[in-house]
Amino acid sequence: MKICGECGTENDDTRVFCLNCAKRLPPSIPGSKPRLPTESAGISAPKPFTPQPPKTPVKLRQAGARFSTIVFRLFSLLVIAAAGYAIYLILQPPTVIPPPFPPASAEESARLANFLRDASKSSGGAWQVDENAINRFLAANVRLISVDNPLGIKVAFDRCYISLQEGRMDFTMQVAVFDRSLFLGITLAPATEGSGLGIRVVGASLGQLQIPGPLAQFLLPLWSPCFASLENALAILKKADSAEVSPKRLVVRWPASSSR
Repeated sequence: MKICGECGTENDDTRVFCLNCAKRLPPSIPGSKPRLPTESAGISAPKPFTPQPPKTPVKLRQAGARFSTIVFRLFSLLVIAAAGYAIYLILQPPTVIPPPFPPASAEESARLANFLRDASKSSGGAWQVDENAINRFLAANVRLISVDNPLGIKVAFDRCYISLQEGRMDFTMQVAVFDRSLFLGITLAPATEGSGLGIRVVGASLGQLQIPGPLAQFLLPLWSPCFASLENALAILKKADSAEVSPKRLVVRWPASSSR
């Protein structure tokens, strides 16, 4: 047998070139046994041959890297475009903006509040009010102040107003950011909660950007300045039994018998 000095593979005595690595084999010496080269002869001991897995062609790897870069850039451009369009919609005012409502006089506000309180105390009492009266009451009673934040952005609250729709109320808060008016809207619907009346968030809007109901829940704290000014009225409404909303009026009813 001939042992290849390059890879250590055993070959027949008749072979001239190595079966494994194709290197030229040393000639056979009659009557002698082939031996492996040693380091003392100035040649390193042969290492066992280990097959290497096929390598990916360089051009294929480069093509894959370029494709990944193109996909990432396209995705980034889509995200930037979507964010820019969302900001554009937020800055757009609603298609319908009612003029500022004249605030109700102190006498009108007191009469409306007393009527609400008396209706809630009577057995089977009902309280109804139209959109104009609600907005005049809001103009007279909602008090909002400017808010400063660590970013130095001054937000001035201008007004709150409501629009009655079939089965729901569109509540809008108008604010000014850097002297530009922004409109934050939330759509509420009456809902029964246990033994009282509650509200259900149907949707919201930032300018003309529509926010679906599940996400609108997280935006509810934005309207807390308006709701805080109406704390007493909302506390009375929560004790009601049912509420009906139509474009003409809001009707609230209390239970026929109550232990309140």
